[in-house]
Amino acid sequence: MHVFLVLKTCSGPIFGDMNANRYPQLRVLFFAITIPMLVISSTRADDAEVARAAYKQSFIDNDFSYLDDPSYQGQFLGERLKRLRPISDVTIDLGGRFRSRYHNENNLRSGRRLTGASDEFTLSQTLLFADVHIGDNWRVFGQAIDATSDGEDLPPRGSEVNRFDMQMLAVDARLLSTGDDQEWWLRFGRQEMHYGSQRLVASRPWRNTPLTHDGVRSWWKSDSARVDAFWVRPIDLAQHRPDDTNFDSPDQSRQFYGVFGTTKTDTARYDLYYFGMTEEDELVQTFAGVPGGFDVHTIGGRVLRSEGEVQFELEGGYQFGSFSSSRQSAGFATVGLGRTFERLPLKPTTWLFYDWASGDDDLNDGVHGTFYQLEPRGHYYLGLADLTGRQNIQDLNVQTSLAIRDDLECRIHFHNFWLANRRDALYTNGTAASFQDPTGSAGNEIGHELDLQLRWSISPRAHFLVGYSYLWAGDYFDSPVIQGGPAGIAPNGASGNDGEFTYIQSTLRF
Repeated sequence: MHVFLVLKTCSGPIFGDMNANRYPQLRVLFFAITIPMLVISSTRADDAEVARAAYKQSFIDNDFSYLDDPSYQGQFLGERLKRLRPISDVTIDLGGRFRSRYHNENNLRSGRRLTGASDEFTLSQTLLFADVHIGDNWRVFGQAIDATSDGEDLPPRGSEVNRFDMQMLAVDARLLSTGDDQEWWLRFGRQEMHYGSQRLVASRPWRNTPLTHDGVRSWWKSDSARVDAFWVRPIDLAQHRPDDTNFDSPDQSRQFYGVFGTTKTDTARYDLYYFGMTEEDELVQTFAGVPGGFDVHTIGGRVLRSEGEVQFELEGGYQFGSFSSSRQSAGFATVGLGRTFERLPLKPTTWLFYDWASGDDDLNDGVHGTFYQLEPRGHYYLGLADLTGRQNIQDLNVQTSLAIRDDLECRIHFHNFWLANRRDALYTNGTAASFQDPTGSAGNEIGHELDLQLRWSISPRAHFLVGYSYLWAGDYFDSPVIQGGPAGIAPNGASGNDGEFTYIQSTLRF
């Protein structure tokens, strides 16, 4: 049985004279209370699992073929809009997602963090998709987005607002199919992308406006392997500010291209890749102050293995090319060891990770040694407070997840951050230099971060998330240089205080 409630948002008369823009917590409380009431169901566990697994990180990867199985007995929100067949050989899936997330950011509001800016606001995101399959060889996928920010005192970030726009619009064509489960596909148009661990290429699903691109992509796949090749131009976030009234257009100054291959066995996965990114506009500068573009090329690989309860991960890469007027020579590496304790209460899974991305240890030698992070899912790996990106950084972190119930999970992460090279800058997850002491006297102790999350899967369609992060600013931020005005390539201006982030998120998929 299902109970569906359709209620007006807090912008309507339901809140009377109360100003929802000044009290964003009312809006998130409204959704936090109502979304658990959206779906009350009694169904088989197997049916619930396949219904939950149908939705992927990017909705272009969704798979609702489970509804064609005559043994399926579930009934969940939105399923009546799936597998529609208006004519022979045409199958249509319609659906979307509504997500509302309340933020309270204390000393973390600016893009650079720890500069004294605080704010309280609510982000809302609506996605609507239509997926049309024509026979076995053609597909058209479109997805619209409306992303808003309400209740803030400070201007929203470019990644938070995108009004009534096209997030994806792509056509797939199957070029080849063999009887031994091998296929060759071509996709062209607007599309989200993510590869492997997503440390270098991700759609960044946490953001209110996920990354998307215009271009072409082709892949060959079999049961155990896949090879992708792509050439795209990213959608520029700058066009979302200050007033977002245009249809999104790609950044004509930037190209992103590469090849990604992966293969897997029962106990291991192996990735090998090449990514190239070229920027023609003068968006970056060397430490000598010379502005310019860049042309960076990254070759890397990853191994993920499991032996019983023990897991191991190793990923790394080397980056070459040019950065402004300098030669690029940089790298990154990640090593992790984890274990799932099946016999213990709550079945904890614990990982110990060390992340490193190179910085520049000689600012005047004509070689740029700072790794350029491309388009990473940094928020997921380098702390939920988003203080740093995968550039000139070291992070020793411990991550534990606890299965309180089948539908309730607790996650606890603790990070320790240091600069890889103390004369280089601390970079944001948007690649900008936020703080720097070119003399190195500020040291390299960036700080520590505790992240707590509680995830409740209310049903395959409704989810609830509450989280808290505390960032202890390290000795680096006590430096007069870091607290003062510009130095080197960074604006500086840290407050010297700690940061705190509280958030509540409700999600409904249909």
